[in-house]
Amino acid sequence: MRHIHRHQHHLVWDNSISPILTINSGEIVTFDCLDASNGQINSESTDETISSLDMSKLDQVNGPIYIRDAKPGDILEVEIIDIKIANWGWTGIIPDFGLRHEELPKAKLKIWKFDENNSEYVWFKQNQIRIPIRPFTGECGVARGLNGSFSTIPPYRTGGNIDTKYLTKGAKL
Repeated sequence: MRHIHRHQHHLVWDNSISPILTINSGEIVTFDCLDASNGQINSESTDETISSLDMSKLDQVNGPIYIRDAKPGDILEVEIIDIKIANWGWTGIIPDFGLRHEELPKAKLKIWKFDENNSEYVWFKQNQIRIPIRPFTGECGVARGLNGSFSTIPPYRTGGNIDTKYLTKGAKL
């Protein structure tokens, strides 16, 4: 089994970035990933942390990985065997960012503390609302076939920031 560490990442999709790992088709690779803030938010962060985010450091991707014998135009399949989460997570409203940014102009951060004895849900509003924990892979893809650096924020036909709840344990992309 091969491993990619959290510091082995970059901030663009760019096919000129040298691979950090070469594997054969079918090999298992584990990833130690940071959150979408690239470590700028931690379990003690506040609303003010959102206001000071360096937006150029968001949505990093780990890799790249070169797959022996893969050629442009080939279809690659990635299987998500498992996802392990930290004991906390976050949800944020980032001013001037996101789908409904005009309606949500004020920075807001919610830190979620996960109960080690219960990996199925977390409580909100002093145990009034139960939120299911369903971790998924936010970024997954290959660099585009075009020269240049492309943002990791939008999705592309080659994958990217696809943030779909279906890319969870057992899924194949």
